[in-house]
Amino acid sequence: MATQNELFHNFGASTNNILNMTTAGTAYSMAATNMPPAFCMVQNVGTSPVYVRLTDDEIGNPASSSNYTLILAAGTTAADGQGGTLNLAGYTEKLSFISDTAGAKINLSYSGRQGN
Repeated sequence: MATQNELFHNFGASTNNILNMTTAGTAYSMAATNMPPAFCMVQNVGTSPVYVRLTDDEIGNPASSSNYTLILAAGTTAADGQGGTLNLAGYTEKLSFISDTAGAKINLSYSGRQGN
């Protein structure tokens, strides 16, 4: 048990960022400021599918419905816990999101390590 506690004792505070995609067909980007985080998860908390692109250039190479890495499934109702998730622990590049429906929403949760 001591080894397990040692692994988790130095996590920094957890941060949640909600991204509301207010315009359909417009790419949005988001990145955690203290990447690479020890914990990073993206979840679709809306009712519309969201295209996600892992990219090093979210402006020049954003997500689109024909240029994406994966699709996060939508929930049946907003914030019902049924939306698709993506674990990105240690990912160091940028993220781009797009939806064909206005009002799509994702949550990015991350935690870095204290002292980094």
